[in-house]
Amino acid sequence: MAVLLKLLRVVLKVTIISILLLVIGLAAGYFCVRANHYDIPILMYHNISPPEDGNTVNVTPERFKEQMNFIKSNNYKVITPYEYSQILKDGKEKSAKNLVMLTFDDGYKNNYTYAYPVLKENGFSAVIFVVVNKIGEEDYLSVDEIRQMQKDGIVIASHTLNEKYVPSLKKVRLYEELRGSKEKLEQLTCKPVEFFAYCSGGYTIQAQKILKDAGYLGAFTTNRGFDKSLANDDPYAIRRIKVTNRDNNFKFWAKLSGIYNISHTVRDPY
Repeated sequence: MAVLLKLLRVVLKVTIISILLLVIGLAAGYFCVRANHYDIPILMYHNISPPEDGNTVNVTPERFKEQMNFIKSNNYKVITPYEYSQILKDGKEKSAKNLVMLTFDDGYKNNYTYAYPVLKENGFSAVIFVVVNKIGEEDYLSVDEIRQMQKDGIVIASHTLNEKYVPSLKKVRLYEELRGSKEKLEQLTCKPVEFFAYCSGGYTIQAQKILKDAGYLGAFTTNRGFDKSLANDDPYAIRRIKVTNRDNNFKFWAKLSGIYNISHTVRDPY
C-alpha cells in the first residue's frame, strides 16, 4: 500500500510539473507572437451541418455559433479579403491586432442554411470560395442564395470551375479553371470576382502568375510549413487555419492567438 501511495505521489508530481511547463510554454509562445509577429488568423471552414449529415469536413451549427460568439465576445474584428489585401500591401500586418478573417470552401448549401444567419446576426463578413460549375446542383448554393448573401457583405470567390487540383493541370486547362471560373462567376453574380482558393491547397508558380494576370487580388491555400518563416505575406499563397468540430474554446483561442501557427510546422492537409 505504501509503495502504491508513493507511486501515486510521483505520478501526481510529474503531471503537475508537465501541466505547469505546458502553461509556461504556451504563455511564452503567445507573448513571443504578440511581441515579434502577428499572423492574422484566416479560418477555413467547409460544411456547417448537423453530424448526422455524414460530412467528413464538418462543423455543427451549434459549434459554429459558439465559435462566432467567442470571436465577438473577445472583441475580434472580422475583416474582408479586401481589407487583408490592403494590410499586406501597406506592410502593416505586424501591427494589426485582434483581426480575423472567415472563409468557406466549396460553396455548400449548408453555408447559407446554417452559417449565413449566424454571420448576419453578428454583423460578420466572410468569403465563400465556390466550385463554379456546381452552383445550383443538389447540396450546393444556388445563384439566388449567393446574390442574397452578397447583399449582406459575404464575398463570393472562385474555387475553380470543377474542383480541380491545380498542380495536376496542363496549361490550357489551368487557364480554363482559373480565368474561366472568374469570368463565369462574374456573369452569374454581376459582381467582380477578385479572390481564389486552391483546391486541396495545391498551387504552382505558373498558377500564381495566371491568377495575377487575370486580375485576382489574392489567392488562398491550406498549407503551412513550406518555409521556416511565420510570415504570411505572399498575396497569392495566403495560408489558412482549418477549423474542425473538435475545436473547443481553448483550441479555438490557440488558432486565433498565433500559438497554433508556431506549433503547426508541417503541412495542414485539406
